Amino acid sequence: MSKGAMIGKGMTAEVYEWGNQQVLKLYYDGYQPERVRFEAEIGRAVKEAGVPAPGVYEMLEEEGRHGLLYERIPGVSMLAMIQSSPYKMLKYAREMARLHWSIHSCSTTALPRQKDRLEQAINDSKTLLGERTKLICEFMNTLPAGHWVCHGDLHPDNILMTKHQSVAIDWSNANMGDPMCDVAKTSLMLLSPYNPLGTPRMLEPLLRVFKKILHRAYLNEYCRSSNISADSMNSWILPVAAARLRDGIPGEQEWLLHLINHRLQYM
Repeated sequence: MSKGAMIGKGMTAEVYEWGNQQVLKLYYDGYQPERVRFEAEIGRAVKEAGVPAPGVYEMLEEEGRHGLLYERIPGVSMLAMIQSSPYKMLKYAREMARLHWSIHSCSTTALPRQKDRLEQAINDSKTLLGERTKLICEFMNTLPAGHWVCHGDLHPDNILMTKHQSVAIDWSNANMGDPMCDVAKTSLMLLSPYNPLGTPRMLEPLLRVFKKILHRAYLNEYCRSSNISADSMNSWILPVAAARLRDGIPGEQEWLLHLINHRLQYM
């Protein structure tokens, strides 16, 4: 069997059709095989925990590049659905929240620890954080831990919508820990000032409004479904914002540093 048409593209890999039941995630040149094996282990651990996620199959090489076969989910990304039907934005935001809570209802001990991943990212941002680095890590270690499955990067473009359900994809950042940390990550992604390259300046105010509406609907539905107060999420904003600095998302640095400094003032 050989790869078919390309159906997706990300920062680390391209995704191709592979027969009718599978897709091939083909990593870019230089991507190390041990990282592919690690992602396969993460995907299998998530699936075994009972999470609605694609099955993971074998590793292979294609055209000199490392690849990983996944179960093909016959759906459309939630982001594409929002873009084509923005008047249904509230419906999709609530669906994302319910999916997130269903993920957080599963537990495992086979994933990396949430706080370990955050601490590494915060320390990687030490040139920006300076003496704040140690204080933020010490504060993070006072927050709850746990063995709940957390996606680590849940947003509308990482959700496929099928006829019967929504399925989260791209589990490379998955971890086990406190669900409210995962909610804080999604909240920051939804509120981010980043806009895709080429976005007309005149549309930026409208996009900010859309993001706030999407975020509010998502957070309200998550709290309703889980019966957890949003206050539990607020404590995680400080370490999550500090860890996100490492990603270097265009337009985010000043915004994130403002969030960090504001919260440190009230500690």
